[in-house]
Amino acid sequence: MFPAISFILLTLVAGTVVTFLSGRYARWVALVTSLAFLGEVSYLLGSYTIWPGTLGGVPLFSQSESYAWISLGWLHINYTVGVDGISLVLILLTAFLQIATVLYSWNETHEPAGWFGLVLLTCLGCFGVFVALDILLFFLFWEAVLVPMFLLIGFWGGPNRRYAALKFFVYTHVASIVMLVGLLAVAFYSHAASFDFADVFTAAQGLAAPIQVVLFLSLFFGFGVKFPVVPFHTWLPDAHVEAPTGGSVLLAGLLLKLGAYGLIRWAVEILPTGLSHVQPLLYAIAFASIIWGSVLSLSQRDLKRLVAYSSINHMGIVLLAIAVDTQLGLMAAVLLMFAHGIVSALLFMVSGSVHHTFGTRDIASLGGITPRTPVLATMVMIGSLASLGLPALISFPAEFTALLATWDRLGYWVTIPLIILVVTAAFYIWMMQRLLFGPEKGVPADAQDIPWYEGAGMGVLVALTVLYGILPFLLVNLIANSPVATFP
Repeated sequence: MFPAISFILLTLVAGTVVTFLSGRYARWVALVTSLAFLGEVSYLLGSYTIWPGTLGGVPLFSQSESYAWISLGWLHINYTVGVDGISLVLILLTAFLQIATVLYSWNETHEPAGWFGLVLLTCLGCFGVFVALDILLFFLFWEAVLVPMFLLIGFWGGPNRRYAALKFFVYTHVASIVMLVGLLAVAFYSHAASFDFADVFTAAQGLAAPIQVVLFLSLFFGFGVKFPVVPFHTWLPDAHVEAPTGGSVLLAGLLLKLGAYGLIRWAVEILPTGLSHVQPLLYAIAFASIIWGSVLSLSQRDLKRLVAYSSINHMGIVLLAIAVDTQLGLMAAVLLMFAHGIVSALLFMVSGSVHHTFGTRDIASLGGITPRTPVLATMVMIGSLASLGLPALISFPAEFTALLATWDRLGYWVTIPLIILVVTAAFYIWMMQRLLFGPEKGVPADAQDIPWYEGAGMGVLVALTVLYGILPFLLVNLIANSPVATFP
């Protein structure tokens, strides 16, 4: 069988290395690499018609590869990769955001080779996380994402970039160590034959409930910081506000999804008993994240900070959908991860373009921008309407499915996220009313609409927002053909 996943990894590695060495031609190498990546992901999608199922109760993966890597007595570490419907959806998201970020950043003049190389390196690490099926391989890719994002924030970010980059790195690295200890503990306590997902999955089924609870909580902390969920969210607003626009796109669109994906793959599927015992705690944290993120968004004047806090709100809904522990809930969580990845990326591009065009992101300082910048105003409106869950746009089927899963399991508790979604709509409508309409305010005399490359990057995301909002079954069918359809 053709080793498609390894070939994609090699393509990304080669493209990243050449980009770093290409100087002023780096943007072209990055674009060619991104298009090749999307083409290879399309091949993965085309070859994935139906999930292989299970063997002896263990989930199987498509395009799987496994080669011995390190073997020292009892220690067996393999290069094991594979995909299912869950990972394919997130790999597709990675490919789309890589292209959109390269296009949006086309005119980057400050060390362009370093910038585009780090963008590709970040996406390479995310792809590795989504395909890795060995604990240490998973951890290596997980950590590989931190370095380029640290550099993107610390070198290309705003005035307080060093503080924000260090805070991001410390928070997420400490959480990563706890996550690694938890994963190794799962393997050791269950006496798994190797660190492969299949061996750990099989062996962990025999773990006693108290052990599963402790291990699940350690993994939840490790993955929860990356979500981020309350109270581990404080690094996110600082990182977003100081990050360059492309860094914010990848941070919100991809890095937050690593936490949710890791929780599903390495905790929910492997430790179902542990999940069932800590469900009340997860509900409480999810509701707190939904409420707190929304309340803080209401109080923001900085457009970028508003979008950052709204991400906490939306990822809280993702956690709630995971916590209900039903097939519908897990499907909703993955669908919402994809939707949030696209919409949050679009909104961060919008906030970046507002700052580039008007010299500020302060919502109260601007008004009536539509006549002077109609394309930018259109992007603001589409991104805002998608985020508040307007039908026919991508967030609506995802949020509706999440609410339906919550109703099935928790009944009238669904009113909490439902009310908060109304609040979310309120602060986006308030933002649009202040920014887009009324008399001109804070608009420079020489203000012009966004350049073609920013419009192209946002245009890709707008097209996806509409496409998957009208045809969500394109994603739902993928997710259904995965372990999410059989667990619990």
